[in-house]
Amino acid sequence: MEKMNKATSKKTTCIVTSALFASIICLTIAYILHIPVGGNNGYVHIGDAFIYLAATILPTNYAIAASAIGAGLADLSTGAAIWVIPTIIIKPILVLFFTSKSDKIINKRNIIASFVAGIVGLVLYMFAEGIIIGSFTSAFVMSLLGLLQPIGSFIVFVLLGMALDKLDFKRRYFN
Repeated sequence: MEKMNKATSKKTTCIVTSALFASIICLTIAYILHIPVGGNNGYVHIGDAFIYLAATILPTNYAIAASAIGAGLADLSTGAAIWVIPTIIIKPILVLFFTSKSDKIINKRNIIASFVAGIVGLVLYMFAEGIIIGSFTSAFVMSLLGLLQPIGSFIVFVLLGMALDKLDFKRRYFN
Protein backbone atom coordinates (compact mmCIF):
# COMPACT_ATOMS: atom_id res chain seq x y z
CA MET A 1 0.00 0.00 0.00
CA GLU A 2 2.87 2.36 0.83
CA LYS A 3 4.41 1.99 -2.66
CA MET A 4 1.09 2.64 -4.35
CA ASN A 5 0.53 5.78 -2.29
CA LYS A 6 4.03 7.05 -3.05
CA ALA A 7 3.59 6.40 -6.80
CA THR A 8 0.14 8.00 -6.75
CA SER A 9 1.52 10.96 -4.83
CA LYS A 10 4.35 11.46 -7.36
CA LYS A 11 1.91 11.25 -10.27
CA THR A 12 -0.45 13.71 -8.56
CA THR A 13 2.47 16.07 -7.93
CA CYS A 14 3.43 15.91 -11.62
CA ILE A 15 -0.15 16.54 -12.79
CA VAL A 16 -0.66 19.48 -10.43
CA THR A 17 2.75 20.96 -11.27
CA SER A 18 2.00 20.57 -15.00
CA ALA A 19 -1.27 22.45 -14.56
CA LEU A 20 0.54 25.15 -12.61
CA PHE A 21 3.16 25.47 -15.36
CA ALA A 22 0.46 25.56 -18.05
CA SER A 23 -1.19 28.51 -16.29
CA ILE A 24 2.12 30.33 -15.73
CA ILE A 25 3.10 29.75 -19.37
CA CYS A 26 -0.27 31.06 -20.56
CA LEU A 27 -0.07 34.17 -18.38
CA THR A 28 3.55 35.00 -19.23
CA ILE A 29 2.94 34.59 -22.95
CA ALA A 30 -0.37 36.43 -23.09
CA TYR A 31 -0.29 39.09 -20.41
CA ILE A 32 2.80 39.38 -18.18
CA LEU A 33 5.73 41.22 -19.82
CA HIS A 34 3.96 40.90 -23.17
CA ILE A 35 5.78 43.35 -25.48
CA PRO A 36 4.26 44.01 -28.94
CA VAL A 37 6.77 44.11 -31.84
CA GLY A 38 6.46 44.55 -35.57
CA GLY A 39 3.47 45.19 -37.75
CA ASN A 40 1.98 41.69 -37.71
CA ASN A 41 0.57 41.83 -34.17
CA GLY A 42 3.57 39.81 -33.00
CA TYR A 43 4.97 40.13 -29.51
CA VAL A 44 7.91 39.17 -27.34
CA HIS A 45 7.29 37.35 -24.06
CA ILE A 46 9.11 35.36 -21.38
CA GLY A 47 6.75 32.38 -21.49
CA ASP A 48 9.42 30.19 -23.07
CA ALA A 49 11.49 30.53 -19.89
CA PHE A 50 8.73 28.70 -18.05
CA ILE A 51 8.53 26.07 -20.79
CA TYR A 52 12.27 25.54 -20.25
CA LEU A 53 11.74 25.31 -16.47
CA ALA A 54 8.91 22.82 -16.91
CA ALA A 55 11.17 20.74 -19.17
CA THR A 56 13.92 20.66 -16.53
CA ILE A 57 11.64 19.89 -13.58
CA LEU A 58 8.89 17.61 -14.92
CA PRO A 59 9.07 14.31 -16.79
CA THR A 60 9.01 14.99 -20.55
CA ASN A 61 5.39 13.99 -21.21
CA TYR A 62 4.12 16.33 -18.48
CA ALA A 63 6.29 19.22 -19.70
CA ILE A 64 5.05 18.67 -23.26
CA ALA A 65 1.44 18.85 -22.07
CA ALA A 66 2.09 21.98 -20.00
CA SER A 67 3.79 23.76 -22.91
CA ALA A 68 1.13 22.87 -25.48
CA ILE A 69 -1.81 23.71 -23.21
CA GLY A 70 -0.33 26.90 -21.75
CA ALA A 71 0.97 28.36 -25.01
CA GLY A 72 -2.08 27.25 -27.00
CA LEU A 73 -4.45 28.88 -24.51
CA ALA A 74 -2.36 32.06 -24.61
CA ASP A 75 -2.81 32.32 -28.38
CA LEU A 76 -6.50 31.55 -28.10
CA SER A 77 -7.12 34.06 -25.31
CA THR A 78 -5.31 36.91 -27.09
CA GLY A 79 -7.20 36.62 -30.37
CA ALA A 80 -4.39 34.85 -32.20
CA ALA A 81 -6.36 31.67 -32.93
CA ILE A 82 -4.58 31.26 -36.27
CA TRP A 83 -1.40 30.53 -34.29
CA VAL A 84 -2.86 27.85 -31.98
CA ILE A 85 -2.01 24.88 -34.21
CA PRO A 86 1.58 25.97 -34.97
CA THR A 87 2.04 26.77 -31.28
CA ILE A 88 0.82 23.41 -29.97
CA ILE A 89 3.23 21.75 -32.40
CA ILE A 90 6.26 24.03 -31.89
CA LYS A 91 6.30 24.60 -28.12
CA PRO A 92 6.40 20.88 -27.20
CA ILE A 93 9.34 20.44 -29.59
CA LEU A 94 11.30 22.93 -27.46
CA VAL A 95 10.86 20.67 -24.42
CA LEU A 96 12.71 17.80 -26.10
CA PHE A 97 16.13 19.47 -25.88
CA PHE A 98 16.15 19.60 -22.06
CA THR A 99 16.66 17.00 -19.35
CA SER A 100 14.79 16.66 -16.08
CA LYS A 101 16.92 13.72 -14.94
CA SER A 102 19.59 15.86 -13.29
CA ASP A 103 19.32 16.96 -9.66
CA LYS A 104 19.95 20.53 -10.82
CA ILE A 105 17.94 22.70 -13.19
CA ILE A 106 20.96 24.63 -14.43
CA ASN A 107 23.49 22.25 -15.90
CA LYS A 108 25.55 22.14 -19.08
CA ARG A 109 22.93 20.28 -21.12
CA ASN A 110 20.09 22.62 -20.12
CA ILE A 111 22.14 25.74 -20.84
CA ILE A 112 22.94 24.43 -24.32
CA ALA A 113 19.32 23.29 -24.72
CA SER A 114 18.03 26.80 -24.03
CA PHE A 115 20.14 28.15 -26.91
CA VAL A 116 19.09 25.35 -29.25
CA ALA A 117 15.41 25.67 -28.26
CA GLY A 118 15.54 29.43 -28.83
CA ILE A 119 16.95 29.01 -32.33
CA VAL A 120 14.65 26.10 -33.23
CA GLY A 121 11.60 27.99 -31.96
CA LEU A 122 12.55 31.07 -33.96
CA VAL A 123 13.08 29.07 -37.16
CA LEU A 124 9.88 27.03 -36.77
CA TYR A 125 7.78 30.14 -36.10
CA MET A 126 9.40 31.85 -39.09
CA PHE A 127 8.42 28.86 -41.23
CA ALA A 128 4.86 28.86 -39.81
CA GLU A 129 4.56 32.61 -40.42
CA GLY A 130 5.76 32.16 -43.99
CA ILE A 131 2.97 29.65 -44.57
CA ILE A 132 0.33 31.78 -42.82
CA ILE A 133 1.14 35.08 -44.54
CA GLY A 134 2.32 33.53 -47.80
CA SER A 135 5.75 35.19 -47.84
CA PHE A 136 8.88 33.61 -46.42
CA THR A 137 10.83 36.81 -47.11
CA SER A 138 8.49 38.84 -44.92
CA ALA A 139 8.52 36.09 -42.31
CA PHE A 140 12.33 36.18 -42.22
CA VAL A 141 12.42 39.96 -41.77
CA MET A 142 9.77 39.82 -39.03
CA SER A 143 11.64 37.01 -37.25
CA LEU A 144 14.63 39.31 -36.76
CA LEU A 145 12.51 41.27 -34.27
CA GLY A 146 11.76 37.99 -32.53
CA LEU A 147 15.43 37.50 -31.61
CA LEU A 148 14.77 39.33 -28.35
CA GLN A 149 12.45 36.59 -27.13
CA PRO A 150 14.92 33.69 -26.88
CA ILE A 151 17.48 36.02 -25.30
CA GLY A 152 15.00 37.23 -22.68
CA SER A 153 13.71 33.71 -22.05
CA PHE A 154 17.28 32.44 -21.61
CA ILE A 155 18.08 35.12 -19.03
CA VAL A 156 14.87 34.53 -17.05
CA PHE A 157 15.33 30.73 -17.24
CA VAL A 158 18.89 30.90 -15.91
CA LEU A 159 18.03 33.33 -13.10
CA LEU A 160 14.98 31.36 -11.94
CA GLY A 161 16.79 28.04 -12.38
CA MET A 162 19.75 29.22 -10.28
CA ALA A 163 17.38 30.46 -7.56
CA LEU A 164 15.49 27.15 -7.50
CA ASP A 165 18.78 25.22 -7.47
CA LYS A 166 19.94 27.24 -4.44
CA LEU A 167 16.71 26.16 -2.71
CA ASP A 168 17.45 22.54 -3.70
CA PHE A 169 13.98 22.52 -5.24
CA LYS A 170 14.23 19.37 -7.36
CA ARG A 171 15.64 17.18 -4.59
CA ARG A 172 13.03 18.41 -2.12
CA TYR A 173 9.97 18.07 -4.32
CA PHE A 174 10.71 15.79 -7.28
CA ASN A 175 12.96 12.97 -6.02
